[in-house]
Amino acid sequence: MNVYKKYILLALGIPLPFIALFAINLYLYDPAQIFHKSYFRKTTFFPDMRVSAKGIIQHYPFDSYIIGNSMLHNTSSKEAKEKLGGEWVNITMSGSAFDERGKILKYLFTHKNPIQILYSLGTNDDSSIERMSKFLYNETPLDDWRVYVNERFILCSLVWSDKEKCVGSGELESLMFWKEPDLQSLFGIENWIKQHNIKGHIKAICEYENKLHSQQTIESLGLEIQRIQKDMDENILSFVEQNQNTQFYFVVPPYSRLSYKIGFKNKNFMKFKSILKWFVLELESYPNARIYGFDTLDYADNLANYRDLTHYNIDMNSMQLDAIRDNTHRLTSENIEEYLKIMELKIQEYDVEPLVKIAKEALGE
Repeated sequence: MNVYKKYILLALGIPLPFIALFAINLYLYDPAQIFHKSYFRKTTFFPDMRVSAKGIIQHYPFDSYIIGNSMLHNTSSKEAKEKLGGEWVNITMSGSAFDERGKILKYLFTHKNPIQILYSLGTNDDSSIERMSKFLYNETPLDDWRVYVNERFILCSLVWSDKEKCVGSGELESLMFWKEPDLQSLFGIENWIKQHNIKGHIKAICEYENKLHSQQTIESLGLEIQRIQKDMDENILSFVEQNQNTQFYFVVPPYSRLSYKIGFKNKNFMKFKSILKWFVLELESYPNARIYGFDTLDYADNLANYRDLTHYNIDMNSMQLDAIRDNTHRLTSENIEEYLKIMELKIQEYDVEPLVKIAKEALGE
């Protein structure tokens, strides 16, 4: 064997034992429980469900799942169990689009036979942003380890750190809950003004009059509605159709009346109206699916119930579970027209001018 070949063999062969040891160490550490439950350390979970959902689905004996965006963050699994039965877990993904949740549903139904699913129809409406791992939810588990190949997890694994930034936090029940120590200080426009990260919403209120003239064309609106319907058909309705033994509960997040009022003239409500009506009528074909709406309540009129334009207080999450248990606030083909009519009237009659005045004073205009 010549010197050149020996050099190549040594160059390739020497690192292999170290690579193997590193891979074994990372497998045993497994901070997100992708491969197994926690070994040699306390069981913890990452609040980023784009990473955590796989391990929770695969390694824990839940039969009912809460899946949505941030509108379901504060839905209690224990409360769901008390009111609806079943062993619930909240695997909601903040800011998730329908296609992201579709990947989770596909993985879930591949590995489990869930009895119930609570699903929020809220979406960030942007499936073009890549947030999900390309490796975790594909057809093969062989490349799942690539999720850990970054500075954060490599450094944590070398010292087997149990810090929250490395392995997440503890109790699964409260993992998704809002963590602010004084939640009530976040609600209502007066408190919004005090929160620096909410300035964008205050500015949006100030620009309300200008937005009245920013109208989307009917043609572009129609194309957008068709795109969203196709998205929902592929990532929601297909699972309802293919899994008749699973009971699906869909909830329509009641965004604040102000959020619709600001975007009313540029057809935000028209889009919502068209899509919701279509979805309600589609669900009529499936006895294993129900949908619940709360937009006709006075709740959405009161900004004291909201920490920003869309995120409602935790009492609404409980109200949604009550409605499912008691079979109230159902949306059907028989009442959807009246529901949307009442909602539209409430939006039209909502007085935004006092809020514009408050917002302008807050910004010194």
